[in-house]
Amino acid sequence: MRKQCALALLLGMALICCPLSCKGKPTLKKPEGADVKKNTSLREQVENLRGLSGRIEVPTLKATTDTISAELSITGELTPIKSIIVKPLMDGTISFVRPIKVGDMVNEGELLAKIDDRDIEDEIEQQKRQIAISKEALQLDDSELTRKQKDLVFDRTLVSEGFMNENELQKTEQDLRRAEIALRQSRLRLEQEENKLQKSLRKREKVPIKAPISGMVVLASHLTNRTGVSDLLNEEIMALDGTMVGMGTELFGIVSQDGFIALCQVNSKDKAHIKVGQKASITVISHKAVVVPGEVAKIAQLQEQKSHAYKVWLKIEKMDKSFTSGLFVRANIELERSAGNVVIPKEYVKERDNNQFVQVVKNDVITDVIVTTGIASGGNIEVKTGLAPGDLIVASDKVLNRDQAVKPVELKKEKVEEVTP
Repeated sequence: MRKQCALALLLGMALICCPLSCKGKPTLKKPEGADVKKNTSLREQVENLRGLSGRIEVPTLKATTDTISAELSITGELTPIKSIIVKPLMDGTISFVRPIKVGDMVNEGELLAKIDDRDIEDEIEQQKRQIAISKEALQLDDSELTRKQKDLVFDRTLVSEGFMNENELQKTEQDLRRAEIALRQSRLRLEQEENKLQKSLRKREKVPIKAPISGMVVLASHLTNRTGVSDLLNEEIMALDGTMVGMGTELFGIVSQDGFIALCQVNSKDKAHIKVGQKASITVISHKAVVVPGEVAKIAQLQEQKSHAYKVWLKIEKMDKSFTSGLFVRANIELERSAGNVVIPKEYVKERDNNQFVQVVKNDVITDVIVTTGIASGGNIEVKTGLAPGDLIVASDKVLNRDQAVKPVELKKEKVEEVTP
């Protein structure tokens, strides 16, 4: 107040002391020895009197609300939704119907190879002949039984009329029982031969090796994660042609092109933050980086023995024609999301006496504002309380003197990260 009165008094004295011009109009005369600029404004003169003309410029950012999310970044690889390792269904010598190599496309049900079935065909033919013989024997035994039954009826008539004694009748009855046993044995032999034939026919069904699914041929080791030096040096699936294989022999794998999932691994600490259904941004690296949306589909409950990590499967919601098995994947899983609060660069939040605060400019003066923060992501952080949209935040990680008079220079939001005071 005193400074304002002094200014008014100074201006009044200047007017009184000014000489009149030749036309009788009062004019301001520059005081001798004074260094006053011609265009000095009244505001600048007031600032000079207040001692504010030397205030420093500080970069400021206007507070705005935004959406921020906390993310967890994990890595892994693309793996097919459907894949299978082709194995023989029986032991024997394998022969391929056509050359099969890594990268070939096959169709479901397509005949790819077969087991040598010559012995099986011989068995089938022999069993068919044996069945025919057994059927003939069964017919003869059946006819013999019918004849013995008629003999018994006739002999009983003879006994009743006194033409045959009981001992002879007993012999006829025993012959009948023998005929019945022979018929049962013939039926049993025929049933056994037919069962052998059915077994051989089922074995013959295992001879062809067909593609269980449609897709691309890969090495079996590609799907079992047991790749060794020999696998890397020898990718010739046809090397098995003509060799003895067993039911457990892994011939090759087939990877379906119907779709892929991202198979990643996390440690126990990160696993605690992941839940099924969380959204994710998945970057797949092929000849280019492809970003697609996805979500957590499954989380393993047991650690891998070697890596001591947990597997996490992420469903990919959009496929790209460049996708193939084994591509590198980086997934950013959204753990938490917040909207409607002020979001600022993290370096603008300072700490003093276990309190977080942000420096703002109010009425051209630095003011400390206590804040509470929330989600931090990347270089930004959520401010839950303390700031309001429109506040001028000091865009610096340095702590300025509180109550210092400054000249705010507002920055555009997109240039904030480029400024380093």
